[in-house]
Amino acid sequence: QRTTDSAATYDSALRQYRSFGDLRGEEFALAGLARLAYISEDEKSYLYYRGELVDLVADADPEGAFVPLLLDIHLLQDAGDYARVKELAVDSYDYPISVRVQLLTQALQADSWLKPGFSSPAFDDLERLSKRYRRGMKKDFAKDASVLSAALYAMAYHSFLLKDYRSAQEYVCEAEILDERYENFPALAYDLWLKGNILAADKNTDLAKSEYTRAKSIFSHFGNSEMLSKTEAAIRRLKGE
Repeated sequence: QRTTDSAATYDSALRQYRSFGDLRGEEFALAGLARLAYISEDEKSYLYYRGELVDLVADADPEGAFVPLLLDIHLLQDAGDYARVKELAVDSYDYPISVRVQLLTQALQADSWLKPGFSSPAFDDLERLSKRYRRGMKKDFAKDASVLSAALYAMAYHSFLLKDYRSAQEYVCEAEILDERYENFPALAYDLWLKGNILAADKNTDLAKSEYTRAKSIFSHFGNSEMLSKTEAAIRRLKGE
């Protein structure tokens, strides 16, 4: 997971959105609470929040059906069911651009896992829409920068698997700038880890160790044990241990 989500933050947002009848905001807050409950293995709370979300969409905002869709895709990704992610993460002109970018990001990540080293048809569409989203961020400061940084990371990882290290480095450096600027530090750790992979593959051992060491510190801080183990193993390989 590339972001740190807080139940308290979502609870506060939910109350605020309800106070002035922002249905779409309420839906995203409920989706966030449902996902956190799922990750925490709190099935009762997960079913409650997801039920509230589905009912709200059905009763008052049918056009917001993409919110529970995104929730389901995120949970499938967390579970490693990339084949199902690929089935559900289908772009549509009917969706807002932020949703389209997220769906294409998930589709590209699924392709990277299912067919590593093979070009994904989602890549070009994601690159094009990401540029549009970036331009929109200059005019609308409320746009979520993590949507763009996740897209850039997905394109960087896909390029890395294709051994296009120059493009991979460009994309991940852009993601790093955004994640550092907006203090999305869990995502920053992934950026640094991927930079380490790119540099190691390009035989730049010293810089790779530096990036891995920075990533290791952040993964450790946020308790991401899986990525911490991967990073420590990468450092040992570079040291020849």
